[in-house]
Amino acid sequence: MKAKVIFTFVLLLALLSNSKTLSAQDTVLQVSKVVLYDIPGSGTQSFTVPANKVWRIESVSTGASSFAPSIVLENVSNQSIAFFASPVSTTSANYPFWLPAAFAGTLVNNNPSYRCSVSITEYNYTP
Repeated sequence: MKAKVIFTFVLLLALLSNSKTLSAQDTVLQVSKVVLYDIPGSGTQSFTVPANKVWRIESVSTGASSFAPSIVLENVSNQSIAFFASPVSTTSANYPFWLPAAFAGTLVNNNPSYRCSVSITEYNYTP
């Protein structure tokens, strides 16, 4: 019985995560595009989420498997908002990680030896 409940929950979660439109109350999110940032070792990537869009950080790939280079998300005041690391780290932020419309920030690769990729889904936001 417990296995059936878990299987049903996982199946429902998978179906919801693969849908192209998400709706909560009177808000509708529709997939707009995928954004992929490739950040060199010790590099940074500044960005601003466009108006009427929201971003969902899906994953961060760090090019290393035995230790944890990471990406740090900072706001415009250089305050750390989130920390994304390779799967070997238990301190990484949870996915997905949502960013609101007009959020401005920087993705910082804190390792000089490895490139990192950040995968983001952009949604049209209709209140």
